[in-house]
Amino acid sequence: MSELLLLTPELLVLFGALLALFADKITGHPRAAAHIAAPLSVVAALVAALIGTRGGIFAGMLALDNVSVFARVAIALLLAFWLHWVSGRGTGGERSAEAVALAMLSAVGGMLMASARDLIVLFISLELSTMPAYVLMGYRRGDARGLEGALKYFLLSMLTSLIMLYGLSFAYGISGSTAYADLGAVDAGTLGQLAIAFVLVGLFAKLSAAPFHYWTPDAYAGAPASSVAYVSTVPKIAGVVALVQLVAAFAGNGGTITVVLLVGSLLSMLVGNLAAYPQTDLRRLMAYSGVAHSGYILLAAAAGSAGGTAAVFYAVAYAVPSMAIMLLGSEEGTALDDLAGLAARRPAIAWASVVWLLSLIGIPPMVGFFGKLTMFTAALDHGLVWIVAVAVTMSVVSAGYYFKVLRSVFFGERLDARRATRSTPAVIAYAALTVVTLALGVLASPVLEFFGLRF
Repeated sequence: MSELLLLTPELLVLFGALLALFADKITGHPRAAAHIAAPLSVVAALVAALIGTRGGIFAGMLALDNVSVFARVAIALLLAFWLHWVSGRGTGGERSAEAVALAMLSAVGGMLMASARDLIVLFISLELSTMPAYVLMGYRRGDARGLEGALKYFLLSMLTSLIMLYGLSFAYGISGSTAYADLGAVDAGTLGQLAIAFVLVGLFAKLSAAPFHYWTPDAYAGAPASSVAYVSTVPKIAGVVALVQLVAAFAGNGGTITVVLLVGSLLSMLVGNLAAYPQTDLRRLMAYSGVAHSGYILLAAAAGSAGGTAAVFYAVAYAVPSMAIMLLGSEEGTALDDLAGLAARRPAIAWASVVWLLSLIGIPPMVGFFGKLTMFTAALDHGLVWIVAVAVTMSVVSAGYYFKVLRSVFFGERLDARRATRSTPAVIAYAALTVVTLALGVLASPVLEFFGLRF
């Protein structure tokens, strides 16, 4: 098979992005872009699964192994769910076509980043994944608060990208190669440790892990909730794959990576979970929740190859219910009081939100439980007992603020209650996200076996 044909999923999504820019003009329908792009993304996911693993391609600059194939399929499917919701609800403005195109371009970057095995490809695909996200976060041009949050996101992301690029240049200078396979030559000297630290700074910022998380609450709180639903989930899957691959590539460099990952994990879990408690805005609550979940992922990444695979699986396990919660916030309002009485207005969605939030806590049989179990088991096998104890404790602590959301949904009273207009595409998107949250937990073993993943 031609190597270019192996990138058919990315090419399909790219074609969809270009088509989205003109779809509404051609068809005269304001949401035509999303209606066309959603099934195209599903096709891309199916093609990625059919292509499967193919090893290194393009002189080893990309590789289609089990982890990257799983990530490609997950990114394309989550993009499809988001687009399907947009086809029914729009993006809260008049420029839905541009938002669809930006999201699809970001997904192309994420899919390439998941397959990258070269530092140059990694950096280019990383920027392709994040640059459209800047625009999505500041999508409402007349919203000063949203523009402020997007500007913070842009400035910190650009700064950390430059720091990461500096670290990549050190790694290239030491190893003499941009291939991941040659990064083992980066020794444990001062320059090598700086290279690793600088690279991790960039990845920590992309994953909104502490202490590089400061942009996250303000950016999420100011941006449209529908944009947050995408930016906070899909690009992070690719970021986790890149983190895992680079950690494995740098593994020969003493204990520098492990120390940095564990410190970042501890800070993220503590800051994220404790700061989420006083929040009354769903977007800020989910922002700090994302910081905490990044901490769990960093813990797994420090636990060797088994932990790395578990981290990628958990990135998907987190993304599915998190996207659903933020899409619901886009419809109902993002203050916790806006969700009051949801059980009376929309009982099916209210009970679906129970599934999503219990998964984020890590309650069986939802996928979040299986994801945390695999990560914590890998960390225990690696001897990281003390920090696993902290992670389990913080998971219990997180139940407090997640149940605060459920309390509002089932027991709150909303004086100005309004019933959301029915949207069949949005309902289908919610149903799909709920089914995946349950199915990935109950059928995790067959799914992972299909992709050849082992913990």
